[in-house]
Amino acid sequence: MTTRWFFSSARVGAAASAVGQALPTAVLFDREIDGGVRQESAQGPALTLLGPGDVLGFDRAMVLREEPPPGTTSAAENVMAGVELAHADLPWLLSPGSVPTPSGPTPQPWIALVVLRDDEAAPPRDAHPLPVLTAPVAKLPPAAERWAWAHVEARLPDDVTDLATAGQRAAQGVRDHSAEVVGRLLCPRKLDPDRGWIAAVVPATAAGRAAGLDAPLTGPGTADAWPAGGAATVELPVYHWWSFRTGPAGTFEELARRLRFRPAADAGLGSRTIDVSRPWPAEGQDVPPVTVALDGALRAPGTAAPETWSDPAAQDRFRDLLRQRLDAPARRRDEAGGPVDTDAPPAPADGQPAGDRDTAAVAPPLYGSHHTGRQTVPDDPGSWMSTLNLEVRRRVAAALGARYVQQEQDFLMARAWEQVGEIREANRLLAVSELATVAAEQAQRKHLAPLGVADLVTVMSPVGNRTPLSADTAGPIAAPTTLATMLTSSPVLPGVAGTSFLRLTRRTGALARRAGRVPTAGDAEEATPVLVQGLSDIHVIDEQAPGTGLPDELRTAISPRRLQLLRMTDRIPADFWARRTDAEARPLRPVMAHPTFSVPIAEELLARWPEWALPGIGALPPDSVTLLETNPEFVAALLVGLNHEFNRELLWREFPTDQRGTPFARFWPTDGTDIDEIATWPLDASLGGRLRTGGAGSLALLVRGELLHRFPGTALLAVRGENGRLPAAFGGVPATPLALDESTVLYLFAGLDAQRARAEDWFFVFREPMRATQFGFDTGPLPVPMKTWADLTWSGVPVDAAGFVRLGPAPAAPTEAPPSDPPVWGRDAADMTRIAFQQPFQLAFRAGTLLGG
Repeated sequence: MTTRWFFSSARVGAAASAVGQALPTAVLFDREIDGGVRQESAQGPALTLLGPGDVLGFDRAMVLREEPPPGTTSAAENVMAGVELAHADLPWLLSPGSVPTPSGPTPQPWIALVVLRDDEAAPPRDAHPLPVLTAPVAKLPPAAERWAWAHVEARLPDDVTDLATAGQRAAQGVRDHSAEVVGRLLCPRKLDPDRGWIAAVVPATAAGRAAGLDAPLTGPGTADAWPAGGAATVELPVYHWWSFRTGPAGTFEELARRLRFRPAADAGLGSRTIDVSRPWPAEGQDVPPVTVALDGALRAPGTAAPETWSDPAAQDRFRDLLRQRLDAPARRRDEAGGPVDTDAPPAPADGQPAGDRDTAAVAPPLYGSHHTGRQTVPDDPGSWMSTLNLEVRRRVAAALGARYVQQEQDFLMARAWEQVGEIREANRLLAVSELATVAAEQAQRKHLAPLGVADLVTVMSPVGNRTPLSADTAGPIAAPTTLATMLTSSPVLPGVAGTSFLRLTRRTGALARRAGRVPTAGDAEEATPVLVQGLSDIHVIDEQAPGTGLPDELRTAISPRRLQLLRMTDRIPADFWARRTDAEARPLRPVMAHPTFSVPIAEELLARWPEWALPGIGALPPDSVTLLETNPEFVAALLVGLNHEFNRELLWREFPTDQRGTPFARFWPTDGTDIDEIATWPLDASLGGRLRTGGAGSLALLVRGELLHRFPGTALLAVRGENGRLPAAFGGVPATPLALDESTVLYLFAGLDAQRARAEDWFFVFREPMRATQFGFDTGPLPVPMKTWADLTWSGVPVDAAGFVRLGPAPAAPTEAPPSDPPVWGRDAADMTRIAFQQPFQLAFRAGTLLGG
């Protein structure tokens, strides 16, 4: 952390010892007389330094910052224009001399900052060697008092607490051209609101003016460039200039103080009443009016309540009928054409319904059915699926999500197809692989299934070194190995498992013919083959169960499904293979993926249907602050409806998905998602508890006022209080802003609910936007009494007819001066800087007060 220190001037090097442009010189030497040494000095000639008349300005890179910034269109009218210089000693580098001040002689700057209205002067025109500004003398600052409006600012560590040490550190920073030490010029003119302005750095001496105009110097060069009461206009060369515009009247502090807290209930926010007497317009022509309160994504804190109709009996009838209609399609399928309900006409003798079966099965959407796989409303009234589908206010929220998909279906699908990319190619490979698997299984079933163990081992011997075996079937090896290794290490003679030996020893082979052993139909049962006998001896096959053991493992090793699964695992690197095994019916089934959209749906909802998101928002008066809380049930219902409808659209567009994904999981513009995958929600959980923040809503502050229009970068922080007050220094938890229009912003505090805000005594603090160091005075009347210089307003500052601050007469000193080194008006530039320094304004609201506690 650093602290600001202000100093009246800075001069280093030869300039620190100069008197005007003259630099006295002297030689100091030791003189030895009669064995003694005595120091003596000899005065040398006075050297002449460069002055304002010898230069044409300074490098533009010296300008670090202009205030107000160039091109600004809504600068505050209470601040003074200024320019910040990288070399802190630049304003006094070519000083023409010193002037007496109450704190002692002070070097007079050789440059000055002037500010003119755009109707008082035209922008500087091109000329040689410098641009030229034609300025009315009456609108220029008093040149004799310019020493009070040039200063040095040093940012020093907090451990520097005394003025002497700070001065030494600042002087070293000036010599080193440290970025923590800068020089600054101010123009002490009060700006008018809603006007254009030209600011220019110009020479302050006659010599500098003559050099910049390439004109002969008349009179002393140390004279002021524009003497008071001189000609009507003066030509001034310009070293640097920019333009800006002040905004309408009203500073940040003034506009912030206009804000007034209005409880959401008093402002009519968070709830609206709708007519539900005819939920199906085609039914019930003559029914009494029935209403229900409908909430939105935001509501008044502490207003969560069950849905209640003005006529409870009508509500019960509606829910019963709605349940029947939502369950009707599933019941029609389960009952194989039975009546829809007990009041329906009986089915004819053939078991078919009296009416058109397809028409009878049409029903309102059962939200969440794709994700849960459930086709009827759960009997548990606390289930999130029951709440979502049987409460009017939750079905409305889900329908809003569905409506958004219907309006943006082409755009959303285009973005979805952009994401599917490699999945299409992967599914093509999987389809080809699955087809190859089925064909290979049929071929194996035809050619390899009938083979005995000897023939099977013989057929597989060419790939024996690639046929793995487990320890259970490895015979004498008793460890995982391959078929070739097992045969080599077993008592089976080498070559017995080869195809040549098989041809040689078959019943009609060469050996049988030579031995006259060609079998006939009457021969006895054939002897056991040598290979089978050898495998039986090492206990890798069982004569009682010839299909188990080694034969079974060999057939498994060459299973087309297993081999294709391994092949596709190498071709398609993905994490879904960990969830697939060759024991499944279709391990090579297509990849079912869903796109992901990170857009916060709250922004879309507030832009399209603000009255559904926050009922009554249109009637909120200006300069209002209202405390709200998020509505978890509404948010969860809308996201389910949104994902339900979009999954239907994905199915219609033949997107590779199973309709169980959650493409939209983010509602508020905060970090992360608001819900987990809907397919993982327990059916018996509550709807509001499905948000990651839990069932309690987070607090949000709705602000409407000119303050936000004029200062769009306004920050809002949540700060934990200490003993009922704001801490002396704090950072706070920044809110997440959601702009509704130019003057209305919703500030969301994720994770901060009403109970915590009361228990921990939180404050909501408006903080002026970050900006450069500014100097000026407040607007409005001067407070009586004026406690500190920070309370000083322009109405209490002595200004002349042109609006320039004058050093005399001095305003009354504040009543609560700091105990050490209080600033004094007009004493030196450092004190004037400390008096005019503008602290960023902050306005705090206490959460407990807003919550009514």
